[in-house]
Amino acid sequence: MVLLGHIRAEAAHYFALDLPLGDLPWTRGVDVFFVISGFIVTLSAARFHDRPGAFLTRRLRRVVPLYALFTTLTIAVLLATPGALKDTQLDAAHILHSYLFLPFERPGGRIAPVLSLGWTLNYEVFFYALLALCLALPRPLLTCCAALAGLVVLGPHLPDTTAAIFYTNPLILEFTFGIALARLWQTDLIRPSMPLALTTLATGLLLLILLHQTALPRVLAAGLPAALITAAATLFAPRRPLPWQALGDASYALYLSHRFTLRAATLALLPILPATPAAALAFCAALTLACIAVALLVHRHIERPMLSALAPARAPS
Repeated sequence: MVLLGHIRAEAAHYFALDLPLGDLPWTRGVDVFFVISGFIVTLSAARFHDRPGAFLTRRLRRVVPLYALFTTLTIAVLLATPGALKDTQLDAAHILHSYLFLPFERPGGRIAPVLSLGWTLNYEVFFYALLALCLALPRPLLTCCAALAGLVVLGPHLPDTTAAIFYTNPLILEFTFGIALARLWQTDLIRPSMPLALTTLATGLLLLILLHQTALPRVLAAGLPAALITAAATLFAPRRPLPWQALGDASYALYLSHRFTLRAATLALLPILPATPAAALAFCAALTLACIAVALLVHRHIERPMLSALAPARAPS
């Protein structure tokens, strides 16, 4: 969803056309990401109940290397071609905050790292750290959910600092939706059913569209439909390998790499395409395929070898 939203926006900008499906909430794929994260991290934490340090190390080992690589690539692009990335400027404090997953307010007021889409990963790492602290307590998941809810409640009463604004955003409650789904999944009470999965998925997508234009806060308008979408893929979908599993495996690589692929493909294709609706649609299709192909290559030839190299050595049997 995020990829398609970015591609559509790119095409609409450069072709100066009013392309279809512009009102769909493409960027709300981020909300699905937060719910999925809550789900997956809950299952991961179950194996590290008495080892919060090991849990946090494992999670950081999973997300930091590829993020650091693409953050460094962003900095290299800015050094080589200043102004190449819109709304992104080099600043030592900004760079440091970016590598440490700490919120930083840009001159325009947006809170985002050098690799701008990494703002979601700032929340992700914060969630890891909070849950790791809670793993040392008797009821870690309940305590983590209570802490997230407490931050949201406390937010309006705190000074308007960058950290307070960022860490009390109600979006953090979407992690709790994923935690709840994971707990349901662990009970094994729900029997998977493809018709139920497809119905739940369709309902979630429909609500995502219908609630997008309402005055509801995002955590409800997007978070609850995101929970249904995630439930469809976890609680209700039959638990068997699917043909498109490789794309799911490469989703992190896709998220981090697609902006670079978009820029390169745009520079290559724009000079040879006419400014027509048909050319704009061909542009969107080509960029989608290019981004997916690059992500699969990054996952296979960069991400997986990197993770293997950083994995702890197994004791001999």
